[in-house]
Amino acid sequence: MSKVPRRYIRMLLRAAGLLLGTICIIMLIDRFGDKLRPGLSSRTGGRQPARGWKKSRGAMFGGSDDLEHPDGGAEVEFGASKHDGQLQQQQTAHVKAAGRKVLNGRSREDSISRGGGRKKRKSKQKKPGAATVAVAAGKSGSFQPIDVVVNNEQHIGGFHKAEDNDVYLPFKFVRKYFDVYGDVKTNGGSKRLMFSHSYGRPFAPGKGYKHSASGQFLNFGTFNVACRERVLFVDEYNVPVSAQWDPKGFHFATQISQYGLQHYSAMVDTKRNKTQSEWIIDPNHLSLDDWNIDERSGNRLQVVKDAQLGQNVLEFSTEVPAIHLTSVEGIACVVKNSPPKHHTVLAVLKATGAGLSISVSVMIGDKKRYTLHYDTTATKTLEAQGEAARYRLVAEKGQWITFARNVQIDLQRAIVFQSRGKDSTKLSREAASGVKIAKVAGITLRGSGIIANMSLRTDAHYEMVLDVANWLVKNQNVTSGGWPTQVTRTLKPSLVLQPGWYSAMVQGQAMSLLVRAYWASKNKAFLNSALKATALFHRLAKDGGVRAIFLKEYVWYEEYPTQPSSFVLNGFIFSLLGLYDLAEAARDAGAQSDAGQLYKDGLRSLKALAMLYDTGVGTIYDLRHFSIPTFPPNRARWDYHVTHINLMTAMASLDSDPLFPALKERWLGYMVGKSTKHN
Repeated sequence: MSKVPRRYIRMLLRAAGLLLGTICIIMLIDRFGDKLRPGLSSRTGGRQPARGWKKSRGAMFGGSDDLEHPDGGAEVEFGASKHDGQLQQQQTAHVKAAGRKVLNGRSREDSISRGGGRKKRKSKQKKPGAATVAVAAGKSGSFQPIDVVVNNEQHIGGFHKAEDNDVYLPFKFVRKYFDVYGDVKTNGGSKRLMFSHSYGRPFAPGKGYKHSASGQFLNFGTFNVACRERVLFVDEYNVPVSAQWDPKGFHFATQISQYGLQHYSAMVDTKRNKTQSEWIIDPNHLSLDDWNIDERSGNRLQVVKDAQLGQNVLEFSTEVPAIHLTSVEGIACVVKNSPPKHHTVLAVLKATGAGLSISVSVMIGDKKRYTLHYDTTATKTLEAQGEAARYRLVAEKGQWITFARNVQIDLQRAIVFQSRGKDSTKLSREAASGVKIAKVAGITLRGSGIIANMSLRTDAHYEMVLDVANWLVKNQNVTSGGWPTQVTRTLKPSLVLQPGWYSAMVQGQAMSLLVRAYWASKNKAFLNSALKATALFHRLAKDGGVRAIFLKEYVWYEEYPTQPSSFVLNGFIFSLLGLYDLAEAARDAGAQSDAGQLYKDGLRSLKALAMLYDTGVGTIYDLRHFSIPTFPPNRARWDYHVTHINLMTAMASLDSDPLFPALKERWLGYMVGKSTKHN
């Protein structure tokens, strides 16, 4: 065996010494580093925050002396408290463990385990502060990365602030873990986290509010049904076509009725509704001066006296009875005065020949022009290409019609319809709302017809209410008195409704709209249609009706008449409001109706069963977990929870039972993080 040279031995000893020295230095820094350098530099892995760093950038967890890990490393164990009886991960987020300031606005007992979870320590409770998220603007201090262990299943990175012993978590974790909401907003150059336990804005009527068959329908006046994601377009009958359960589109009477209730509520809202109008064709001052007729092309436009109306009208005819999307020929008028937000074209007209069309040119910004054609010769409800779209127009020859179209909505729907993917089942709200009309630039007439008047208006609520009511009358099933939904509805694989099913919510909202249309127009056809709609409330769901019985005692009107029953809350109460509206209108008109008794039967059930939908932190959408015990509870998402609150507001205005205002206030509390007490 050869002898090792001495120089190699010296090199090994020197390396061992350096290694031992480095280990000693690291141990000293680890043991005394915080005392030697309170503000750790980036060289040791710490992070000094920028001045003005706010607590709202993350949620804080931790507390007292529970932050030291037995192995010497910093770690926090985070999870749901065992004292709750059930996990409340989606209800509670602590902002500050030591003071128990709570993100969602309430205090609550909680435990943070030490190390391996040996000892649990209860913290003192304090009332939540005024701010949703505690803010420490201007404070600075040392922040050290810390490993946060969530339910012994997940590790996430946080920051430990030594000065007040807080732990900061990323808000994206808090948002997902607790199912809460928030976005960073910039205001005046400063950033702020806008945190919310829920979303949605409940209906807040003024003092003295009472639901009435002739009044506004809840907060529907603020709706914009035609621009919902699942609405394809407004069709030739001036009612929305739904893509909710069928991307090809179908007539869904609930959505159609809501469209009518939206316009009626906006119409009778005297505080908000200030309709403005600008004439294009003034019946009192008919003139041909503003029209480019081009008689060399065979076009004719003249003022004549109409015997039926007893007034002067414009009669027109062109050599182009039908049009293509790129057509520009016809009798054109430049709109000289197009006030802002005057996006509804309202006209009284009559077709006198084989075809008639009205084309409306609009400006998007200063330079882009888009043309909307409304054509009786169109074979499709809507087609769009390039900078033009064509809607089908229904106008029987020799019959006066009221033409009322919101060209802003028609433009948005056409652009979104054109941009939809072939397999798309959901429309883009961003695409629909991103296109705004600057002004209506011109009107072009083609075919042959007569126009009594035409105007640009801010709205045409009354006309659109009547269009919806007329559609309901014409499409009501003569035998059942209902409006069937002609698509498959699958709630669960074992809860499937085949096309042609009836819904108590459809019946109720249709009755509410028809009754209001009757009040507005005094057209008894609308009231008679509503009176026929009660028949399905007597027929059991298993026999094709909407009636169900809960626990063999309580009558329930089913939004989805599944077998077994699902007992959806919001659809049931909407049907009660429809029955109430009809009973009130029938009584005023001296008509016989069973709506009043049906309402009373349902009201008794609601008082007995409403508490079953209260979870202590939110509400339940339906009771399918009662009907099918293997199903979990179907919690209502926040927009449906808001609907439940709105419906309790309406019921509290109709009945003196203290249950309804109590539920309303309790459910309002859930939206800001309040919950019922546990044992």
